[in-house]
Amino acid sequence: MGLTTIQQRVLHRLLIEADTAAFKKYGQQIVKNAKTLATELKKGGLTLVTDGTECHLMVIDLRPNQLSGNVVAEALEAAGIVVNRNSVPNDPSPPFIPSGVRLGTPGLTTVAMKEKEMKLVASWILKVVDHEKGRMLPADKAERAAFMKSFRAGLSKR
Repeated sequence: MGLTTIQQRVLHRLLIEADTAAFKKYGQQIVKNAKTLATELKKGGLTLVTDGTECHLMVIDLRPNQLSGNVVAEALEAAGIVVNRNSVPNDPSPPFIPSGVRLGTPGLTTVAMKEKEMKLVASWILKVVDHEKGRMLPADKAERAAFMKSFRAGLSKR
């Protein structure tokens, strides 16, 4: 199945944009921001799956903090920081209740944030993780549903 004329035009424009100095600078800033964010999260005691990053994203392993990815993802979202729950290597938990979260810096870079702001974002993430420390999802499915319902209700009151 081939591309439509509109898809071809959009792809052409994207390729032209990707070949500009401004886009290259933007891409470099995304990586600088990710490295700064990763460094600050590690300094704050979080475990990163790859011990840092060389690209635009990172995965935080929350097992050392006795946390579930679902809990941290929802708590961060309530604080205005959007991440994705994510499995980690050798994750003992099933995919629906992973032990990590994944986050990246393209969106932050798009709104002109730089290294200084990444340090601030890292401090917010660390505060949320510290506040939620020890909140593991129960193994039983019914208990998990009740836990998350109660957890979400508590988030709305904070």
